Order: sequence, then C-alpha cells, then structure tokens
Amino acid sequence: MDKKVSRRSWRTREQLREAGQRLFLVSGFVGTSTDAIMAEAGVASKETLYRHYASKEELFVDVLEHMTLEQARPAAALADLPVPRDMQSLRRALTIVAREILSVMIQPDYLALLRMIIAESTRFPQLGQMFKEAVPKRGLTVVMTVVQQAREYKVVDEVDVDAVTHALVGGLLTYALLDVFFAGEDAPPLAMERADAVVEIMLRALAPREFVS
Repeated sequence: MDKKVSRRSWRTREQLREAGQRLFLVSGFVGTSTDAIMAEAGVASKETLYRHYASKEELFVDVLEHMTLEQARPAAALADLPVPRDMQSLRRALTIVAREILSVMIQPDYLALLRMIIAESTRFPQLGQMFKEAVPKRGLTVVMTVVQQAREYKVVDEVDVDAVTHALVGGLLTYALLDVFFAGEDAPPLAMERADAVVEIMLRALAPREFVS
C-alpha cells in the first residue's frame, strides 16, 4: 500500500512539474498562475499542489533543475567522472563535463527558458537568482571540483580554481549564446567537438609543460 501511495505521489509531482514547464515556456513565470498549473496537471486541490511545492518559485526551481544537470543522462555521466590523477584522466573528466554542460545549454527548451528569464528579470529580479542557483552554479561546482582535485594531485600548477572554472564554462556559454541562442532557427547544429576544443585550450594553459601532449 505504501509503495502505491509513493508511486502515486511521485507521479503527481511529475505531472505538476511537467505542467509547470509547459506553461512557463509558453506564458512565462509571471504569466503562469498556480491555478493554471493545477488545471494543466489535472490536480484538483491546492492542498495537493502545496504538499509537493510550497510555492510557484519552488516549482520553477525544480523545473530548472530537471531540465539541466539532473536529467538521467547528464547525472549518470557526471556521477562516474574519472579522478584526475594524471593529464589523461583530467582531459577525460573535463571533456565529459564540458560536453554535458554544452549539450544542456543548447537544448531548445533550455534556450526558451533562458529567453523568458531575460525578458522577465526586470519585473521579477528573483528569477535571475533562482536560475543562477539552479543551473550555472551546478555546472560551475562540478568543474571546480575536477580542477581542484587535479591541483591537489599536482597535475596542474597552482591556479585560481574559481577563475579557471569560470573561464571554461564561459567559453562553453559563448558558443551556446552566439552560435545557437542569438543565431535563431537558422543556426546549424553545434558540434560537441567545440567543447573538446575549449577543454584542450584550458589544459594547455594550465598544465606543466611536460604533461601537455
């Protein structure tokens, strides 16, 4: 009985998140009401909604997280990163991370959500902060952990880990914005090899000369 209740509760939460995502992308955050989310999800009472999400903001953050690095494929890839004990394992770890981050950044729904956040952030400044905490900060944390580990293993020189992390993620973001976001519907598919190139440039800048190959 408990398992049935648990599955039903999980499914209700899924329905609310999926409904919220659809409506946020169409109507924006400000233009989407909790009543509209309930109707879209087929949920009859606000008690049920608030049992899963205390506020519309909390639901929005869950939508952001689900659309990004918490998805099954990125989460699995990032969970099995090699420990960067040498240059080869560091290159492999950063390449996996960079490809996953870039692949998330260029998803149509992610870009549509980004457009909505940019458009509404002046009226609702909290949107920007929610986005930062749920999306970029998560990717930055993963990269920072890998670089920090590499520094501890003496694979790279003593570097400003925060600056290196922002430079790498910033390089990926530049591709996502200039080659996809601002290019519109006519943008050609972005090759994941662009992520590999950004990683390679960072490695050549960071690593002791004898380790670079």
